[in-house]
Amino acid sequence: MKRRRVYGPVPSRRFGLSLGVDVVPPKTCCLDCLYCQVGRTTRLTCQPEDFFPLEEVLAELRQALSDGPRPDVITFAGSGEPTLYRSLGPLIQALRQETGLPVLLLTNGALLADPRIREAALTATILSPSLDAPDPETFARINLPHPSIRFEDMVEGIRSTCSQHQGTLRLEVMLVNGLNDSPAHLDRFAGLLKTFRVETIDINTPVRPVGRSLVAPCDPQTLEAARVALGDRAVIIGGYDGRQVGGGEAGGDVRRSILSTLARRPSTLQDLQSTLGLSASVIEEVLYRALQENILESREGKAGTYFFCRALPE
Repeated sequence: MKRRRVYGPVPSRRFGLSLGVDVVPPKTCCLDCLYCQVGRTTRLTCQPEDFFPLEEVLAELRQALSDGPRPDVITFAGSGEPTLYRSLGPLIQALRQETGLPVLLLTNGALLADPRIREAALTATILSPSLDAPDPETFARINLPHPSIRFEDMVEGIRSTCSQHQGTLRLEVMLVNGLNDSPAHLDRFAGLLKTFRVETIDINTPVRPVGRSLVAPCDPQTLEAARVALGDRAVIIGGYDGRQVGGGEAGGDVRRSILSTLARRPSTLQDLQSTLGLSASVIEEVLYRALQENILESREGKAGTYFFCRALPE
């Protein structure tokens, strides 16, 4: 069985070894965030759909768990906004019952004001919404939302969901150099986030190149200032130091595994080695051929050369 909706496991800086689930078509989202590592949103929508049959996704997940190493967590993320998948709640519940693994939902949080979407999000073992702006003007500038999304509604939706969630809560704040990282922005963030019931506030900054000239990472001094401003719950996200996938050269479609990972997560050669447990020579051969075929492109980033897949492999 080809794995189209499931990828990895991949190492996560926050959550360990993560088996990814991608339940929306590429770049289907309710926001068009400037810093998005997988590129511009091509379908801007707030309408949930069953893009893929639930049983088809479950079958892929069962196969992945049977074939590969047991992950630390099953993560809903990928190349679009997962809360746009209409059957998200039943799918999460089925996975928790079948696998016994924690299920993580990474969401931009923009749709949590909708009670149906909030109900689905509450089924996740670990919930990690994002909030990249402390005010409507910054939200519009960084996140480029669907016209129907109001900042105030989004904030209340995230706040309400956090207050009801019974599992682990980690709120992510993505700071972009010159856009939302000034002392005034940090003060507004601090005041707003005091009203949120979360265990951890993860401070992040874009490190993968995204092709938009407005986007640049914050320097360490700014990140530290943000940590101080946001208080004891705030942590700066560091590098991955958990276990690797392993597996050497054997097993599965190596080319497809590499391209599927790059379609959702632009990576360096070193990232791919850590993610897939393959040797540099094997990965380099796939990268070279894919670049020659114009399937991949490369860009220089803070940590070296990043490779991007132009589309999900068939």
